[in-house]
Amino acid sequence: MDKPRPRIVVVDDNANDVQVTRRFLERRGYDAVPALSGEEGLEIAQKLMPDAMVIDYRMPGMDGFEVTRRLKSDPRLQTIPVLMLTGSDSAQHVVEGLGAGADDFVTKGSDTEVLTARLGALLRMKAYQDQLRRMNEQMRRDLQIARRVQEALMPQREFCSPRMEIRSAYIPSEMLSGDFYDYFVQDENLYLFVADVSGHGLPAAILVSMLKSYIHTEAASEPSLAAFMSSLNDFLFSVSLPTQYATAMFFRLDENGQLAYTNAAHPPFLLDQRGDKTILLEQPGNLLGAMPNMAFEDFTVSVSPGDTLFVYTDGLTDRCTPGGEFYSIERVASLIERGRDADLAALYEAIYADVTEFPTTEEFRDDIAFVVARFH
Repeated sequence: MDKPRPRIVVVDDNANDVQVTRRFLERRGYDAVPALSGEEGLEIAQKLMPDAMVIDYRMPGMDGFEVTRRLKSDPRLQTIPVLMLTGSDSAQHVVEGLGAGADDFVTKGSDTEVLTARLGALLRMKAYQDQLRRMNEQMRRDLQIARRVQEALMPQREFCSPRMEIRSAYIPSEMLSGDFYDYFVQDENLYLFVADVSGHGLPAAILVSMLKSYIHTEAASEPSLAAFMSSLNDFLFSVSLPTQYATAMFFRLDENGQLAYTNAAHPPFLLDQRGDKTILLEQPGNLLGAMPNMAFEDFTVSVSPGDTLFVYTDGLTDRCTPGGEFYSIERVASLIERGRDADLAALYEAIYADVTEFPTTEEFRDDIAFVVARFH
């Protein structure tokens, strides 16, 4: 099958000049379409979507500058290259033409070889740009698929067991996020894991998928949460990029109401024990995956029916208004205390609204994940 000839619209109010240019371009392998006014040139461009346009700057009514401005302001037409034919005696016409959006210029009446060379260069540039747009569109579709896969890795936003009820939020700042949480039951124990993988995009998303698989297969195989976190650290170090690491908090609730947890450099969590103030529990810990053979500690706290747990990633407290005010975890603590008698769904909605409605700048917009849980 023969390759289609590039289609060029030639816009000039001088019929003789149009025909001369048209015949010359056709002999050089182009499909040249004449237009005798700016208005006609725009109509043809909208109908045919040509590969390029050659436009005379001086025409009655709509001149070449205005034709070019309208082309470049139309989202459908703005990628069409424009070669402006300018007057031989005025550099100002060149300046005005380029200012209007023309991609290149040729002095009218100059050597036709120059016109051909300039036009060929514009068409090659357009071919490169079209290829990049196709690649970007394919990448966008691939990222959308990856986003759906990543969301599928997350558990249901609502979870209820005889010992705990959970509501969770996942708010990525980009197409793919490094924030991750999971909760599941194994061997009569309920596990809750919250992590924040460094970076964004596909590398972070791939590491998140590995986390999910490892946690579900290995969580019950270690004698303690600290031992599991140490094994997870070595696993992440072996599979991650040199610049990747993660913070994490891992909880296990047993049938006796004992909440065990271990921390890997993750932000502190809130625990609201009914009849007392909400407390912020913070223990130091090593990063996950930064270095091999790192040790972690086990901690335990007793919980009772009606107590509330809130765990989050640092994108929550990194949010900052244009005036410099950071989102404070004390805002969530206050909401939890005021919502002690409300059901968990209502408390979750209050926290979610407070977080998402907090005005923040793009500079401080990061991924956010949080889990709010109430013990039964």
